Amino acid sequence: MKRKAVALLSGGLDSRLAIKVMLEQGIDLVAVNYVTVFCTCTSKNSCCSEAKKAADEFSVPLKVFNYTKQFLEIIKNPEHGYGSNLNPCIDCRISMFENAADYMREMGASFLVTGEVLGERPMSQRRDSMRVIERDSGLEGLILRPLSARLLEPTLPEREGIVDREKLLNISGRSRKPQIELAATFDMKDYPCPAGECLLTDPEFAKRMKDLLDQVQDFTINDVKLLKVGRHFRLSPKAKIAVC
Repeated sequence: MKRKAVALLSGGLDSRLAIKVMLEQGIDLVAVNYVTVFCTCTSKNSCCSEAKKAADEFSVPLKVFNYTKQFLEIIKNPEHGYGSNLNPCIDCRISMFENAADYMREMGASFLVTGEVLGERPMSQRRDSMRVIERDSGLEGLILRPLSARLLEPTLPEREGIVDREKLLNISGRSRKPQIELAATFDMKDYPCPAGECLLTDPEFAKRMKDLLDQVQDFTINDVKLLKVGRHFRLSPKAKIAVC
């Protein structure tokens, strides 16, 4: 098994730490970042800007995928349902991992690395959800989560000795204190607030998106962008007012 992996890099603290832990073990990394119209990752409203900054910091090549079109199809009918609002987190992860797996093979890498933390997100980062995501993406044993690895089943790179499991972490839960402490040990100071946030987890935006799904079958990306601004009033199935 090759000592080369593809790392999913949002640009937030968790994904930065995961990459740093892997680089400390001498793993050759290439990074991927996924952007959609629903991203709220940075103050500049550009999901990939922090990822580019992190990739430059770690001298890791970065490939950015605009995933909006694929994601819009997922939203319409997610096999694994929605979260508390209109967020199809499990299906989103499956689709992104499938894409990352294709890129992994293209780049001659042999496994994926993510900054996911067990229990940090209520839908996609539960133990059972992680197993479903691995199974349905065809990546069982090939998704390494360095920050929580010692709480999970050993992955193939761990079993084959490509990665030293004893040097991985056992972080879990929604508190970010362990990550902040780990960042301090790496002298990592310039990192943003939690990245990877999605507008579909916002109750008000989710209502607007649900209305669009219900009323407009062939909506466009521009229709979604309009949902981000002003106040919206539905007058009839065919008429809506947006006050900006």
